[in-house]
Amino acid sequence: MGTIFLLIVLIFALLVYIVLLHIQLTRKNIFIESTVKRLSGIEKSWSAEDMMKFLQEIRKISHYSSFFTDKLFEEKPLGFLLENAKDTRIWIHYTKEEADARNIIREGFLFADSFYKTALPVSSDKLDLLIKHNGRKSFGDYLIVLAFADKIFNHYSEELDKKGLKGFAIENVLTESPPFRNENADIIYKLSNRFVKGYINHQTGEIFMNPEFNPMYDSPAFEKNLELMKNNPSN
Repeated sequence: MGTIFLLIVLIFALLVYIVLLHIQLTRKNIFIESTVKRLSGIEKSWSAEDMMKFLQEIRKISHYSSFFTDKLFEEKPLGFLLENAKDTRIWIHYTKEEADARNIIREGFLFADSFYKTALPVSSDKLDLLIKHNGRKSFGDYLIVLAFADKIFNHYSEELDKKGLKGFAIENVLTESPPFRNENADIIYKLSNRFVKGYINHQTGEIFMNPEFNPMYDSPAFEKNLELMKNNPSN
């Protein structure tokens, strides 16, 4: 009896999915026909308002298309992203070029002044992840996964408090090369590549792991960074 019920539920779910796909296909066909007519000269004089409406229609179609092609929330990519979420701090960053993603795995993660300007914290809250992903996925198909063990994160948070270094972030401590200023006078930090778990192509679902990933990594350089910060608080 249970097997028959599950089969009915599965068939119903497939029917709903087919109907949704059909609706989206119909919308796309209508949109394409309308677009062809407009661009063929039937509507020769568009006002600024008409143009804005047309652009909004294009954006809606792009949104629907990405919803059905995005693979981030499939079992394997999502499992890779949120693995050990209970005892690690996880951040995500998007990049357009795969070469850049591979370089981050090899060399570490560069950020200017504040880590939080370019990386988003995520948790096992899937709704929160969905909102953040939809807001940033246009920045690139390659989602970089960064993770710190709670033990390491909490340890250096306590060390910053003990030394009265409230103006510094923990991520600034977890670097192994000296910060430098770029051409815009921004201070550039490089997060150790040990905290780069890998990246996900959220369009295809492909996962690329960093063989050197270690969220528990604790370098002697981190303690030296604390001393440098204490001796040069203005930097």
